[in-house]
Amino acid sequence: MLDVANVFCRLRDRMPISYMGTFLRIAASQGLTVAQLAARRGVSGAVMSRHLGELGGRNRRGGAGLGLIAMVQKIHGDRRERYVVLTDKGVAVAHQLLIAARGGGPWAQQLRKRRPPQKPVTP
Repeated sequence: MLDVANVFCRLRDRMPISYMGTFLRIAASQGLTVAQLAARRGVSGAVMSRHLGELGGRNRRGGAGLGLIAMVQKIHGDRRERYVVLTDKGVAVAHQLLIAARGGGPWAQQLRKRRPPQKPVTP
């Protein structure tokens, strides 16, 4: 679990866990609208927009966001709806998270080195 948190900490020193949860939701189900994401995360549209700004290209203070997600519109249909997808950087971070979750991160490797070898149990 520390390896997963470490992936996010390398992006930004201080990242709220709510942003991490939003990123993981997007990575698990790309192509949802902002309203659908807000409903699945149990937050208001305004809160979700703030999360997406930080994870996207520009945050609410006008500074640079993390660049992990992009919001796209469909050519046909309701052009007010924006769909959320991962950028190339976001895909790379999602891949790092998957490796960390499977125990391939530095914390997990360090713990495996410290663990004494187990003797096989014989009946």
